[in-house]
Amino acid sequence: MTSPPIISVVMPVFNAHETLLKSVLSVQAQTCRYWELILVDDGSTDGSRELAEVIATSDTRVRLVSQENAGPAAARNTGIAHANCRLIAFLDADDIWHHERLSTCLEHFGRNPQTGIVFTRLAFLGEEGASQTEPSPHHDVLNAEDLLSENPVCTTSNIIARAALLERLGGFDERMAYIEDQDLLFRAAAQSPWTVEGIDRVLLHYRMGGVSRSSDLGRTAKSWRRFIARANAIAPELLRPRMKALVADFHRNQARRALRGNLPATALAFITRALIKDPLIFVRMPRRVGLTLAAALALLLPIPSIKEYVR
Repeated sequence: MTSPPIISVVMPVFNAHETLLKSVLSVQAQTCRYWELILVDDGSTDGSRELAEVIATSDTRVRLVSQENAGPAAARNTGIAHANCRLIAFLDADDIWHHERLSTCLEHFGRNPQTGIVFTRLAFLGEEGASQTEPSPHHDVLNAEDLLSENPVCTTSNIIARAALLERLGGFDERMAYIEDQDLLFRAAAQSPWTVEGIDRVLLHYRMGGVSRSSDLGRTAKSWRRFIARANAIAPELLRPRMKALVADFHRNQARRALRGNLPATALAFITRALIKDPLIFVRMPRRVGLTLAAALALLLPIPSIKEYVR
């Protein structure tokens, strides 16, 4: 008799035929075997849905749910609605888990009933699948203030949450095309009795993506404005004294996204806006601002020694 699952894994799938199987295999390789995997095909057109059907047929722990294209936030909410367990993990169809990720995080939940969300450190993957740069730093407990400027968790693939918390928050905001994970984490830290806690182990390999066109940056900006408006409604005492710095930090992050999408002129424009909005950003994060500025200039001039800057 097969034991029932103790954790649900939600994987949104959209045109991920080249990477889907590796991501699923990283779930199947977990030392914790008592999971269910919900693949949510979000209107793929590259054969991903057909591959997902084969995977679901070959493993009874895997289920496939199909829907018309509605975006990753909606796909994750669909997965949440189909989940049967009290804990829900998320994994994108191009990221890879360490084989002890679930068991390690489950142990943490078991020892810490106050924990609502668990995340770990992660390694960054390049286009060829090799790790790039240093792993993400360790964070112990994140409060709402920590989640305003940037997302220390980095990606939804790094989130494992209590189903009760997700229900309380209403899931992901489907009107956000980007940073919906940061929005969820902020609301969890600001509006729930549970904590957002990190584990000091690298248990996720995250594939970094850039932007393919400038319109993606516009969609990011729209999502960010929505996030800031909601955060200001929830915790105005946190936002008001930090607004200038938050806007500058956002422009710097947009510059980084533009660099990953090989849009150096756009990146230079964003980092310039950041410095104009809040010149003190160079004091707060001199290395990050300096490298972003140098990388944009290197791609425009070019200066070969700085071209490899990504993060």
